[in-house]
Amino acid sequence: MESRPKIAVPPTAAERAADLTAWGALALLWALTMWYFIYLPDTIPVHFNGAGQPDRYGEKGTLVAMALVATALFAAMTAVTNAVNKSPHKLNYSVTITPANALGQYRGAIRVPRGFRIGLVLVFLQMLHETGQVAAGRAAELGMWSLPVSLGLLLGPSGLWYWWTVVREGR
Repeated sequence: MESRPKIAVPPTAAERAADLTAWGALALLWALTMWYFIYLPDTIPVHFNGAGQPDRYGEKGTLVAMALVATALFAAMTAVTNAVNKSPHKLNYSVTITPANALGQYRGAIRVPRGFRIGLVLVFLQMLHETGQVAAGRAAELGMWSLPVSLGLLLGPSGLWYWWTVVREGR
């Protein structure tokens, strides 16, 4: 195994802003959950078929369960992000890590779970919003763009962080 530089990777202003964005999105998820819990009817759609039409209904407490799952996943991704931040030299890389490229490669590795955490909360926000819109009668079904948007929200932030750090900057 190659000997890799063990260096500290201090967060940039953009990374601190990304963390605040993630925490803000989680707070928004809980605020919207409480809003919908108060104002939606007792029975809401809890599952949608491939065409985006509701095919199973349940109690609106499902919204709270969904927020709890999102929070648990957020906590897990926060733990992963912190672990990667503490030991980025232990990860696998597609290039040889040298003192010249270590900071850029390590920063890219740290940014991927950070971006995934944001995307994860955004997907839960989208699911919560769309479910609320159908339950409130403002929409009959999920839109045809629901799945592509979900995938974009989930994978986009990580991909963007990776591209910005590793590909664009050529590290």
